[in-house]
Amino acid sequence: MSIPGFTAAGSLYRSGQIYYSSTADSGPGPSDSALDHLVPAWVPTLNTRERCQTRLDACGIGFSTCLGVSVFSLGLGSVACLGLYHACLGEALIPGQGNELSPCCPTLCDFGDFVRTATYPPDDIILGCCDAGDRCVSPNDRNSRSGCCPSDQSVCGDACCAKGESCCGDTCCPPNFHCRDGFCSEFISDFPSTPPPAPLPHSCSPGSAPCGFPDSSGVIRTCCPPGLQCCNFINGQPVCATSCLH
Repeated sequence: MSIPGFTAAGSLYRSGQIYYSSTADSGPGPSDSALDHLVPAWVPTLNTRERCQTRLDACGIGFSTCLGVSVFSLGLGSVACLGLYHACLGEALIPGQGNELSPCCPTLCDFGDFVRTATYPPDDIILGCCDAGDRCVSPNDRNSRSGCCPSDQSVCGDACCAKGESCCGDTCCPPNFHCRDGFCSEFISDFPSTPPPAPLPHSCSPGSAPCGFPDSSGVIRTCCPPGLQCCNFINGQPVCATSCLH
């Protein structure tokens, strides 16, 4: 983007996973060999970079328009236009400025990298930021996106888990594993739990306790009255009492 009377970088354009300064008036950009030693870290996704680019382009257009108005109306002047342009860049680049999350740096991960690469005029590559909702981990984390752990993945300790994994302390447990005493286990307990047997059918009234054995039809027909427990069954008769403990 060319800005009349202003040769410093006026906007950023995308190239792969990094931002480069637009230098249409001041010569070519950095060569590939100059970037070989740079490892992108904490880089937002394409959607975020596109929103950032749109905002930066708007800042440049506003600056050009301001200069044009100043020339014809003898009003603000180039210094005032440059101040407004810097303020626009600040709202786009600096985290926490303006009324919304910075479109260029929704989640700040490394302040040093961010300041070093995003201080105006912008460096050849902007680092230190992730998408909104992302969490910052090591740029070498194999489950992250250059140090950005997506919002739909867990972070256990300082590690970004793979999709579907869950935390057990600082450890990522694979899907269908359980956290037991701080360790990931395929089993919920040491011994498989056996569900209790289903109660036998009976003909007792509500509140009464079945007491005895099923008849030939499989139904218990002897009962203890409400409030009494079935303590025994002797000679075909239930033994009922308020408590079976003696």
